Amino acid sequence: MKRFMTTKRIVKNAFLLAIMMVTGMFSFPLGANLKVSLQLLTLLIIFGLTDQLLDKIIISLSYLLLGLFMPIYAGFSSGVSPTFGFVIGFVLASVPFHFVSKINWKYNWLRFIVSSLAALIVVYLCGLFFIMFYLNMEFVSALTLTVLPYIPFDIAKIAIATAIVLPLRNYIK
Repeated sequence: MKRFMTTKRIVKNAFLLAIMMVTGMFSFPLGANLKVSLQLLTLLIIFGLTDQLLDKIIISLSYLLLGLFMPIYAGFSSGVSPTFGFVIGFVLASVPFHFVSKINWKYNWLRFIVSSLAALIVVYLCGLFFIMFYLNMEFVSALTLTVLPYIPFDIAKIAIATAIVLPLRNYIK
């Protein structure tokens, strides 16, 4: 029975990684320098559907490593680019998401939203500091370029992920 559960977990993780690889490639231009991708939305859904911290780390780390060689990042890109820090942040964001989601809250939707916000802060910080280092930018310039324009879209992604994950968790268990 334990072997079946391990196989089931591996298949589930592989399926979730495949979804991340496919949806992560697409980005939608909303202006001259503003593109919104589905990476964060998919990542939050994956984090919400996996129970183990190790699964969250394996999926996000696999995405990071595969993206170094395959064009699976936003805009069909690969390798290290100025926005690579956000992908590093995906791996690190799994930790606060996992531990905040283990806190006993009265409402599951509130727990998911707070967990997602904790993960988002880590993603923003990693992306911000990486782009500052990579492009030798000042903090305020990097903040206005890489974080501030995306906050409304990322809040919407958290709302969409909440609406998807909470009903879906009942079917996956």
